[in-house]
Amino acid sequence: MESLAEMWARALAEVAASRDGTHLDEIRVRWLGKKGLLTEQLKSLGKLPAAGRPAAGAQINEAKAAVEAAVAERRAVLEAAAVENRLAAERVDVTLPGRGE
Repeated sequence: MESLAEMWARALAEVAASRDGTHLDEIRVRWLGKKGLLTEQLKSLGKLPAAGRPAAGAQINEAKAAVEAAVAERRAVLEAAAVENRLAAERVDVTLPGRGE
């Protein structure tokens, strides 16, 4: 079984490697969705002894918050890159001669 730290690191690596918004959404759902891997960890807290639940829950919530923040940051970077690419493609060269009428 993979430890929480390993899962956390793998999730952050996948987010960092995402290449577009669609891929990023797939990663977000895989980790944070209703049946996501980190969500399943939260659901499994009931199986732990009562004394260990608060600490485990705090660690899982910290990992989940870190992944959510990484997804939001990566989304902003991807959106900025998309805007930059669109602007570069639509740029008009004002140094070209005008059209004569």
